[in-house]
Amino acid sequence: MSTPQTHDAADRARRLQRVAELLAEAVTPQQVLDAILTDGVRAAEAHAGAIGVLSADGENIELLAQRGYDPDLMSAWATFAVDAQLPMSEVVRTGEPLFISSLAERNRLYPSLSHLGQEGNALAVLPLAIHGAVFGGLSLSFDRDIVFEHERRELKMAFARQAAQALARSRLYAAEQAMRERMTFLAEASELLASSLDYNRTLGRLAQLCVPRLADWCAIDILGPDGEIERLTVAHEDPEKVRWALELQERYPPDPEAPRGVANVLRTGEPEFLPTISPELLDEALGDDDELREIVNELGLTSSIAVPLRVRGRTLGALSLIAADTHEPFTSADFELALELARRAAVAVDNALLYRKAERGANAARALAYVADGVVLIDHEGVVRHWNQAAASITNVAEEDALDRQVREVVPSWDALTTHVPLVAPGAAARPVTVPIVIDGDERWVSVAGVRFEQGTVYALQDVSEERALEKTRSDFVTTASHELRTPLAAVYGAIRTLRRPDVELAEEDQAQFLEMIEAEATRLARIVDQILLAGQLDADAVELEVSECDPSEIAARVIESAQLHAPESISLSLDVDGTPKISCDEDKLRQVLVNLVDNAVKYSPGGGHVELRVRNGHGSCVIDVVDEGLGIPPGERERIFEKFYRLDPEQTHGVGGSGLGLYICRELVERMDGHLSVESEPGKGSRFTLELPAR
Repeated sequence: MSTPQTHDAADRARRLQRVAELLAEAVTPQQVLDAILTDGVRAAEAHAGAIGVLSADGENIELLAQRGYDPDLMSAWATFAVDAQLPMSEVVRTGEPLFISSLAERNRLYPSLSHLGQEGNALAVLPLAIHGAVFGGLSLSFDRDIVFEHERRELKMAFARQAAQALARSRLYAAEQAMRERMTFLAEASELLASSLDYNRTLGRLAQLCVPRLADWCAIDILGPDGEIERLTVAHEDPEKVRWALELQERYPPDPEAPRGVANVLRTGEPEFLPTISPELLDEALGDDDELREIVNELGLTSSIAVPLRVRGRTLGALSLIAADTHEPFTSADFELALELARRAAVAVDNALLYRKAERGANAARALAYVADGVVLIDHEGVVRHWNQAAASITNVAEEDALDRQVREVVPSWDALTTHVPLVAPGAAARPVTVPIVIDGDERWVSVAGVRFEQGTVYALQDVSEERALEKTRSDFVTTASHELRTPLAAVYGAIRTLRRPDVELAEEDQAQFLEMIEAEATRLARIVDQILLAGQLDADAVELEVSECDPSEIAARVIESAQLHAPESISLSLDVDGTPKISCDEDKLRQVLVNLVDNAVKYSPGGGHVELRVRNGHGSCVIDVVDEGLGIPPGERERIFEKFYRLDPEQTHGVGGSGLGLYICRELVERMDGHLSVESEPGKGSRFTLELPAR
């Protein structure tokens, strides 16, 4: 037959069994706390309960939760020392449970609690331990005095063991979840950092990823080339606050010598972790700046982390995280996560910088491969390390035949090429020297400049043979033009002096002959000057065409008619027309071209012969040939005769003069009328100049 005592004991056991089931089902720390402090407290016949756990450093006990106590009264016990003279502190220190039967006993054992008045009577404080290691305590308060006999004590101890296991399991679960979230975050951050080599954009997106998952604020600063601190990005959920923060950065730029914060992290390469931003620390940082103090107070900063972006012994920047209005103060786990995040960000930035450097080098190499100047890099041992395509063209030595060989083996005349070249330091103006060298029996003029640097010497080579030839041609032109101008000028001057001599009386017929000579030589002078002026206009692209419908056969007939008036007796001229179409051209310019070509044919037929002007239909074009039986043109000079100032017979061995501009002007005018001018010739047998213009 059961007694009331056995019935009560069975009832307590059932309630504790129910609590055990709830604790077994609980997953999160909050679910465990709810089960302990709600159902557990009732099952233990208590009217209030509290749970405290050891802090990370093991020096304090932090109150996790409480039920049934006066909140205002318990706020003073949010954190208290392990070595304090308090029931829970003693239990955590000793690992032994504490049972106090009455208020009087409590006040006697712990006088520091006597001022609490009649808050509670009997008290049971139980250790929370796993595998013998105490990590906290469970306090149960009763509203009456209780004698804790053996059975009651065992039930309370069993309840504490179940609570400890459930709480440890939930904390482990929470830690695992937090670790999973951190690993997921790191995976997302790594993917983001690897998504682009534009580290400015990538770090901006990284800061956005950190808010609000890691912090209320995130900022990333980069060290500038001169050691200045550049704010790369700042992130917050509120865009207005971001704008405000950037304005604040401009008003209060960072002091590179500041003893704390980003400046210190960048300067020393050491991280800075402030789990709690104390008023004393703020006083030290803010000084007497009341305006800045008001701003900081408005931010409500509670905790901060600043970690360097450091790689290969260099500090590239700093990542700052700040907990303020919504985020919990940072923990050591947050600090470790920030360190790992900064390490990965630093690697991403370093990779981007290395890629950029490599890309610049590759671009430079590609550019050097196509520049017109030859670029040759010779190391201190005289071995070729770079040899671009232009250098190969100048020296007739391919890149693969030059690299990794002694430069004197590659180009036997290298010493002659570079001996007198002054070598300058990088950044200084190199002074080129032009020297002649013989390559494969061919003389070339090469302009050479050299720059000496740590890895060797860079030479810039430029083939100026054509420029030298052009200079010579211009010099020849000046000589020729002087001669061409001097001859008619001398004739005009002599004729005028003769006409004006008072001691000579000339017959009217002689005077007329002198005047005709003056007119002819003046016309010759005008033609030379006109050619020089027209060549200058062509170079400046200042020649205007007046295009209209023309009959090329009529123009050719007038040219032949005019040429016959002053052609030598040894030259015969003829015109052959074969069904020519109308063309669109500048009639005056076409006449000028044909006059030049016919005069040229006459001039280069010093032994006489026949000059024929043929005009024919070329199936959609008009073809005009000027054919002579004169000196002809050597094969190597058939294109050069169209160059400005070039003369086929500069020494006038055949008595042929000229300015060297006629054929240059002809080709330029023809091409401006969408035509084409070419030549076929055989030395000693004459030439045929072919002009082709599109039909109208």
